[in-house]
Amino acid sequence: MKSIRRSLIVYVLVLLTAALGAVSWFSYRTTGDSLRQRQRDAQGMVQRQFEDQEKTVRAELDRRILQQARTMARTARSVSIHSDYQWGLGSIVWAAQDVHPVVPYEVIREVLEGKNPFRQLVLIDDDLVPDPAHGRAQEYYQTYLNFRQPIQRSESLGDQSFTLDEKLHKNAVLLAESFDNVQLKSGENLRRVTLKATVARLGGNLPTQRMIGPRGPGPWKGGGKGSPPPKDGAKDPQPKLPPVGLGGFAVQTVFIQYASDLAPTEAKIRDFEAQRDRQLDELATTIDGDLSQLRTRMLWIGMATLAALWMGGYLVICLGLAPLSKMSEAVRQVSPKNFDLPLEAESLPNELRPIAATLVETLGQLRKAFEREKQAAADISHELRTPLAALMTTLEVALRKARSPQEYREILEECQASGQHMFQLVARLLTLARLDAGADQYHPAQVDVIDVALNCADIIRPLARAKGLELRLNLPDPITTQTDPNKLREVITNLLHNAVEYNKPNGSIELSVERTNGHVKVEVRDTGIGIKPEALGRLFERFFRADPSRHADTPHAGLGLSIVKSYVDLMSGTIKVESSEAGTTFTVEIPFVEPAPSLETAVKATPEFIPS
Repeated sequence: MKSIRRSLIVYVLVLLTAALGAVSWFSYRTTGDSLRQRQRDAQGMVQRQFEDQEKTVRAELDRRILQQARTMARTARSVSIHSDYQWGLGSIVWAAQDVHPVVPYEVIREVLEGKNPFRQLVLIDDDLVPDPAHGRAQEYYQTYLNFRQPIQRSESLGDQSFTLDEKLHKNAVLLAESFDNVQLKSGENLRRVTLKATVARLGGNLPTQRMIGPRGPGPWKGGGKGSPPPKDGAKDPQPKLPPVGLGGFAVQTVFIQYASDLAPTEAKIRDFEAQRDRQLDELATTIDGDLSQLRTRMLWIGMATLAALWMGGYLVICLGLAPLSKMSEAVRQVSPKNFDLPLEAESLPNELRPIAATLVETLGQLRKAFEREKQAAADISHELRTPLAALMTTLEVALRKARSPQEYREILEECQASGQHMFQLVARLLTLARLDAGADQYHPAQVDVIDVALNCADIIRPLARAKGLELRLNLPDPITTQTDPNKLREVITNLLHNAVEYNKPNGSIELSVERTNGHVKVEVRDTGIGIKPEALGRLFERFFRADPSRHADTPHAGLGLSIVKSYVDLMSGTIKVESSEAGTTFTVEIPFVEPAPSLETAVKATPEFIPS
């Protein structure tokens, strides 16, 4: 973007938008995570509540059927088999084994033959089983003797029966319950408890029909399902019935299995599950609604905040850039006729004060450059007007009348001197123009500074002798470095020429060269008229002469030292001048660069080198 203000506004607004979006996203994520964590905690609590309710219902069912089994164990009656009913008992049992087994044939036969000491049967009252018509679940029971033979079962079982696991029979602990789930042939799922208990026998008579069932007593005829075959072709045995006495005390072990239908319990658990699912759905709906409401609120808040930030940011940026506008307006008032910057640096921010100072300095340099340009035009006009005026005057005088060849020769020599003066002036102006345009490049080469200094001294020596000046040289051993020999020669020659032109009669000039601190120092000292202190600062300006009235007859236009300064800068060197009534000293220092070894030197230094 071309406009700094527009670019800054766009960048700042984009940054603010991104920052607000990041903060909003982070806030939403943080709040959303908190709500989701609260949802998970609530779901866990609802799930634990459901599990507790399920455990409570199942524990209640287990407690009830265990309590019922223990009640049956407490109320179980051990009764003796009266001799009057033994035959009827056997016949009824053997005839009814396929329908309603109560006492196995082997037990009855052992009891009748007197081989089994237990002539007692354990009976449980059917009235202990709750009636499902009163809103209770269907319940069942079945009892076993210690030798895993069923004794009695509830009428609710019908033609179905339970089984007593052999492992449970062997490992069961007295009065210790064991719960399991079973399924009847009819498909009902039951919760069952098996309890091992003892029943004390005190004697007494047994109401046979209550013990045996609805068939009643009768003689044993045999041939029923499960009856043993007669031995040796004999007819139905008629065993002798031993008498059964009363009295005494004994303990019998009995297993009681009591079960209840799981359907009502499962229905309650399903109700709890439905209630749990409703609570979880309500919780999820609430959380989703809260998140949706949060998104909506954050969207509106973000849009309002973003609008406020945009407007506020625009105003703040405009206020912050106001000093730039003020500076721009001040710079706009600068013109070629007025280089003053109408701006107080104290009223600017700290960041703009260096810029303002640089502008003031640059404008001052521009003022000086413009003044130099104007002065240069005037100086060039003046410098060219003098030889041109002399040339024109000489020609006019020569044309007034006829002259002798000798006079014409003298006139032509004067015209040649004026032309030479103008040629030197134009040449120096062209040199400065090439330096300003960057056309005059720096071309370093390996050069011996001592040889260059000797050549320059040889050129200047005749001029010095013509004015009675002594030229002394202080040159050490050869100093070879990398620099531009042509520009170095021009610098030394100009300094020596100035020393000749501005020296006193019978004076001296000293040229010395030495290597010091990584530099090559060239020093030209004369015993001339000296330079005033106020003129030292402008000595290297173009067309500047310290005392032009005193040297008006010389062909110099004040461009030599300006060219010298430009050449020294191009060689990355420095030039200093010191002046007093005793004379002036110019000191030039250029960097000393170790010259690269030549091919011949490298060959001599490398014995192994064999040229191809």
